[in-house]
Amino acid sequence: MKTSKSITRAFCVELQQELSIVAARREYFSQEPPRTRFSFLCSSEACRAQRVKITGVRYDVKPQENPTFVAAHFRANPNYEHHVDCEWVDEAEAVEDAPEIEESAAETALRKAKRKLDDYIDVFDPALKERTKSESAAVKPDALAEAKPANVTPASDTARSKQPAQTRTNNLERLVDSFRQAQAHLSKEEFALLTLKIPGQGEVTLRSYFRHIKFAQLGDEQRVLYGGGLVERYGAGFKFKFFDRLQGKLVTLYVSPAQMQAYRSSRYISELLSHADEVRFFTVFALGTLAASPTGKSISVEIEDLRHLAIVLGPGKEAAPSGTDGATQAQ
Repeated sequence: MKTSKSITRAFCVELQQELSIVAARREYFSQEPPRTRFSFLCSSEACRAQRVKITGVRYDVKPQENPTFVAAHFRANPNYEHHVDCEWVDEAEAVEDAPEIEESAAETALRKAKRKLDDYIDVFDPALKERTKSESAAVKPDALAEAKPANVTPASDTARSKQPAQTRTNNLERLVDSFRQAQAHLSKEEFALLTLKIPGQGEVTLRSYFRHIKFAQLGDEQRVLYGGGLVERYGAGFKFKFFDRLQGKLVTLYVSPAQMQAYRSSRYISELLSHADEVRFFTVFALGTLAASPTGKSISVEIEDLRHLAIVLGPGKEAAPSGTDGATQAQ
């Protein structure tokens, strides 16, 4: 059978585990050059037993600001039929056609908007922990960072069981990719409909969960702060300086060499930062808190660990200027 919904996870043959496309990108760029592309099979066991292949698109391209934004994503291989029990088959049609499910106009609009995205995130849980380099290699790289979509309704309830599953992650970069694609491809009205469930906070709009640094406030927390700027390297560590000032003060984000050395995906971050001389700026997304420096002369964005940081390359220096903040502002 043909798939009928966006494929958000696939089984990586080389790594012998399921990955989101963002995790596949991180693992790809964590390789020593020359890098080799991965092979993917369907995440459903029945399909994997039949060696049903999945195509990974643009996971070997670094995240970068581009007017023709195309998100990294998984795509069904047209040469393979999926098993009838595949998790990527029939669900969208079941929701569309089920007469027992009643939707309001707003619910219908939201569902249609979500289906335009390659990987819509329903639940973001930043509290889950990711292993460091010092932890056992037996722990799969992505096992603690991703979770399979789970239908929270009882399987015995026929009507409710046709409700779409919820996608849950604690991977900030995956959430950022979904946010960027929504900004690029949805109308303002559609974008305003998108919501996100945060354990401990409840449900918020996706737009409100992301706050441009120029609109942030001291003590701001439990939001993703973002903005464009430049990077200074300090050995393995670095300092990011935002273009926009807050209360007339410089805003920075500092990552120590020790933090980089402890982070298992530090090579991926270093690979992105290695393009500092080639791009006009970087855009940083950080789940952190704003705090005044001891001297009071500057403001810093403080993050608990590098899992709470995502970096996007700005346009190349040869490209025409397209603004300085590197991302569409969400207010």
